[in-house]
Amino acid sequence: MDLDQPGERDHVDPPASTSPNPWSQPYAPPPAMPTPPPPASPIAPAPGDAEPGTRPRARLGVVLAVALVGALVGGAVAGGVVAAVDDGGNRTTVISEPAPVAARPSTALAKPGDIRTILQKVEPAVVRIDVTLNPDSISSQSGTGTGFVVSPDGVIVTNAHVVNAETEAAAREIVVTLSDGDTVRGRLIGEDAAQDLAVIKIDRDNLPVVELGESDELQVGDAVVAIGNALGITGTPTVTSGIVSGLGRTVRVSSEETLVDAIQTDAAINPGNSGGPLVDVNGRVIGINTAIADPSSANNIGFAISISSARPVLADLRAGRTPRIAYMGVYTQSVTSDLVELHKLQVESGAYVAAITPNAGAERAGIRKGDVMIEVDGVGVRSNDDVVRIVRKHRPGDALRVVVLRGDEQKTFEVTLGDLPNA
Repeated sequence: MDLDQPGERDHVDPPASTSPNPWSQPYAPPPAMPTPPPPASPIAPAPGDAEPGTRPRARLGVVLAVALVGALVGGAVAGGVVAAVDDGGNRTTVISEPAPVAARPSTALAKPGDIRTILQKVEPAVVRIDVTLNPDSISSQSGTGTGFVVSPDGVIVTNAHVVNAETEAAAREIVVTLSDGDTVRGRLIGEDAAQDLAVIKIDRDNLPVVELGESDELQVGDAVVAIGNALGITGTPTVTSGIVSGLGRTVRVSSEETLVDAIQTDAAINPGNSGGPLVDVNGRVIGINTAIADPSSANNIGFAISISSARPVLADLRAGRTPRIAYMGVYTQSVTSDLVELHKLQVESGAYVAAITPNAGAERAGIRKGDVMIEVDGVGVRSNDDVVRIVRKHRPGDALRVVVLRGDEQKTFEVTLGDLPNA
């Protein structure tokens, strides 16, 4: 069950079943292969259901973190072969140039040099962040993470769990190491623990900055590159590559924190990368690395906060405002066969309203306990996570059209969103 607000934290296992070294062989050239046919047009799958997540607990001195890695995506189209015979019976074979392929810029990395080009653009703006809760105590908790510069005057984006060393306390000491090796004290401008975002500031000018991309343009299978301080290793950041494995994920990290509209990637996860950039093939930041599925139960399932969902929060934090999180005021459950049987529901998917918050937007609009949400803001609802994701894309004060099934009757309501309590 889920509120349209954060769920449970730390070590949330992946969904349970529904029933209670190097090569030593010498290199040999491969045999000639026939020219492959042109690839079929890719079809982007729809966003899947929620994927629970967690963060690995870091050793003392290392904040847990995320780095997204995986395999490169590539493709080619063969040229055509044309044969012609002249009047004298001579045969001429002409091999045409490869047919052009139309592809979005974020789709694929064609060769290793592409990653080097990305690094030249992004790495100068990636920083190491070391925090200590109480520098006067030798036993004080400390940690290491990653951030990236978004303004030449020293504004840096990272995760909230980096700047507070995975605790509820604010770090008294923040040290930022720039790409040229210089270190400088940082100060916290603002953080939002519920959405795991933070902004810090250093007193420097004319710094290199990243370019923010558009995560809404991503498709499953797009190539991505992650940059960060894996394991707190000294020197240049660790660089990894992979693909987008899923989109629109809702990930419950803690009782106070739920990642909404998260990007899933086939990530090898290491402490030290949290807060670092996930970038597309043009070197634009499309995500902020932050969490992983429980490694004891799953492999290569990592999550990044999408830049589209982070933008309004970061804007508030930079301005010194407390980010406002939209809230409908419903407690929902994904419709299952058990719920259908128990409540004699007339629908096999949707979000069952198990409880209503008094005087919140949903109740004022007329939604009742027992209704099944089947559409919100023009988007079909398959589960309670869909409701969370749709609502979080809006701001308090926005009005949403909500379609519910009440018994065998369909009803439509206009719900004005409020502020998430204690946000």
